[in-house]
Amino acid sequence: MFAQNLHTHTAWDDGTASPLDMARAAVAAGLTSLGFSVHSPLSWGNDWAIPADRLAAYRAEIAQVRAQFRGTLAVYDGLEWDSRSPLAPDGFDYVIGSVHFLAPGGEASSVDLSSAVTKALLEDRFGGDERAMARAYFAQYAALADDPRVDIVGHFDLICKYSETAGLFDSRAPWLLDLASETMGPLVSAGKIFEVNTGAMAKGYRTEPYPSVPLLRRLHALGGRVTISSDAHRPEHLTYAFPETRAQLRAIGFRELWRFDGRGFVPGPL
Repeated sequence: MFAQNLHTHTAWDDGTASPLDMARAAVAAGLTSLGFSVHSPLSWGNDWAIPADRLAAYRAEIAQVRAQFRGTLAVYDGLEWDSRSPLAPDGFDYVIGSVHFLAPGGEASSVDLSSAVTKALLEDRFGGDERAMARAYFAQYAALADDPRVDIVGHFDLICKYSETAGLFDSRAPWLLDLASETMGPLVSAGKIFEVNTGAMAKGYRTEPYPSVPLLRRLHALGGRVTISSDAHRPEHLTYAFPETRAQLRAIGFRELWRFDGRGFVPGPL
């Protein structure tokens, strides 16, 4: 099992457990290191990103957990930085760059809150044109290639979250694969690491990780680097489907996983 998870949420944002309980669960699951990745503050009201005025207290608690588990579990203070967040992603151990919102016309709407919200965004703001909405979505990821503060590309094809359950954005459609591949190229060239994220599998939305298996094949052909994460919002999901995901990556041809060692990202055998 890959012994690190860098994408972890707690009750400080939209998770269900405290940092302490998540750390205890990580040790019980056999992890040797755990990265917390709070959702960065947003400029509009919501119930899942941490408010800016609570960020300092949250980070102080992460520091306490780090000290408590020193020698048993390496604890890292990461950030899941939303592309539309006003927070400058500086001073964290590492940064996951993610896209959760599109804002055609200026008002932001989630691409993954629910299938109904995604469908309404598609119909009301993009006139039902999946290609136009996908172009707007992947354009935000393309911009991450030029930001040196971003280390990891988060759940790259999140727009396909409801592909299997609601028929929205077929993750195997040739046009979508081509568009996503065009976006992958600059991110790979910029040295970004792609997380292979099992979160939607744990919640029953998908039977494969982000990126999808066809996209992982294209990522491998581009020479992309990968790490495995679970996007855990619950303690029991910290290592969800890690062994199966490793096997899947080996079958595609990947031979390395990248992990954070407290100073930077280093490769290890898959």
